[in-house]
Amino acid sequence: MGVITADMRAVIQAAHLCFAATVTPDGLPNLSPKGTIRVWDDDHIFFLDIASPGTRANLEKNAFIEVNVVEQLSRRGYRFFGKATIHRDDDIFREATQRIYGEEGARYPVEALVLIAVERAEEVVSPGYIHTRSEAQMRTAWRLQTFPAHRRFRAASATRRQSSTSSTSSARTGPTTRCSAICRRGTAIRR
Repeated sequence: MGVITADMRAVIQAAHLCFAATVTPDGLPNLSPKGTIRVWDDDHIFFLDIASPGTRANLEKNAFIEVNVVEQLSRRGYRFFGKATIHRDDDIFREATQRIYGEEGARYPVEALVLIAVERAEEVVSPGYIHTRSEAQMRTAWRLQTFPAHRRFRAASATRRQSSTSSTSSARTGPTTRCSAICRRGTAIRR
């Protein structure tokens, strides 16, 4: 049996979002969100490098990585520790991109695939469980707490989009504009 358990698989499948911690060549921490985390097999996880030149550069110098995946409503997850290998234009790269394209029904401009050999994993459990008896109660409490915040966020996002399209949106080159352009056209805008 490998490092990755059935529960770890379930958390990764439910979340699809992780935070990957690497170390810069200067020894500084780098934390980057990844929206394509998946299980490769019982000992490996992976994500697509869509827009992460910093993460990729860090891993090329130092392969150690920690990935945190937390399922939002249950507020529990795992920390995965291991070494990463970067794949481009090989069988692993092609299989992984096809798996994600098939699941999501979308294509991304993928620079590389980061495959992580998981050496160990640790459970992450929210301190909220001190006051909550079960995962079902945690999910209910979290929904009640976060849904109003999500509605406010969506309203603010809609207002932001309206104001940016009515002003000089073509001059904007922030991350939101670049990511929106990637999603709309399936191609990356390069600086």
